[in-house]
Amino acid sequence: LCLAFLVCMAGGASANVPSFPSEMTIGQTRCVLNGIGLRKKLVVDVYYGALYLTEKTSDAKAIIDMDKPKGIVMHFVYKEVEAEKLVETWKEGFEKTAPGAPSALKARLDAFTAYFTEPMKKGEEIRLLYEPGVGTRVVIKGQEKGVVPGADFMKALWGIFLGDKPASEALKKGMLGQS
Repeated sequence: LCLAFLVCMAGGASANVPSFPSEMTIGQTRCVLNGIGLRKKLVVDVYYGALYLTEKTSDAKAIIDMDKPKGIVMHFVYKEVEAEKLVETWKEGFEKTAPGAPSALKARLDAFTAYFTEPMKKGEEIRLLYEPGVGTRVVIKGQEKGVVPGADFMKALWGIFLGDKPASEALKKGMLGQS
């Protein structure tokens, strides 16, 4: 009975995968869908994350380090994630990827988390779009909130998803095209 329940749960989760475009343009560069992963918290499906790169790879360190256009799209499937919870989760992630960040980076981390003032509801998206020499464009619910400059910020942010201590191993593997 437990096995049947798990099979049904797994089937139900995969049936709810949102449709992501096979490519997107970041700046002036065409990027391709590298992979899609699911971020779960305990037993709850929170969002699907899609990773876009200039060319497909499953090398997480290379993705974090590459100074090329790239993007992450977070498509929420949970009914509502409070803004305070989003900020708390971002801060926890940055603490893992940039512990004891220098004050210049810390100021940008704080500016980034300040963009998250409203809850994310089912069907809504966050887009994190990096352009070399420009920074990471933050788009929430279709509205651009700002651009956080610096490759150092981008590396800390991408590390939350793809680093040695990712927010979710399953999300990381999916985004790397390994699931």
